[in-house]
Amino acid sequence: MNTACPRDNTSESRHWLGIASRGVLRVTWHAIRMPSLTLLVVMEPLICRTLTLLAILGVLTAFFWEFFSRQPHFPFWIVLGISVGVGMLQIPYYLLIRLFSKH
Repeated sequence: MNTACPRDNTSESRHWLGIASRGVLRVTWHAIRMPSLTLLVVMEPLICRTLTLLAILGVLTAFFWEFFSRQPHFPFWIVLGISVGVGMLQIPYYLLIRLFSKH
């Protein structure tokens, strides 16, 4: 008498289906990741220099208008905050590069 259970074909097919779906997801992730990473890395010097220049110009403009202008209601803190925020936009940019460069 054969006491061994025959293999369950449904669990084996689910196993291969899981492996195949993970493979498809991995190929899709690499198809999205590589061109995005390439674009981010190529544009990095231009983006970072532009953001830095805009931040510096904004800070200098805020201080110029604060100290040399006779306008009583110049929004100094708003302009200064926007300028610092523009400079801080480099952080999410580098985080995107880091996300796409991981395997």
